[in-house]
Amino acid sequence: MLMEGKTQLWFKFDPSNKFIKDFHKVWDSEVFFLAIEDSLLINLYYSNKNYFKIPAAKTRMKKYVYFLFDIVTDVPDARSDHRRYDYIKYTFVDPERYID
Repeated sequence: MLMEGKTQLWFKFDPSNKFIKDFHKVWDSEVFFLAIEDSLLINLYYSNKNYFKIPAAKTRMKKYVYFLFDIVTDVPDARSDHRRYDYIKYTFVDPERYID
């Protein structure tokens, strides 16, 4: 969990660690997830988007990868503003260009 101004930011706890496993599956680096977790949260918060992108040059498959999240702001018993990012999936399709 991270405080950015008066807002708490965090990734939803997932005992299966699906997000972390998927992240390391595509990211071409030996850096541990916990070392960059705060940076990812800050990026999501200030971009006001429900995804972040990893450039093709930094992925194992040399394609852009997008990690998608649900943003939850109505968490019970929270005493301050907050955003919880619930991992959905990763995709190779730019969410801004995707037409349902």
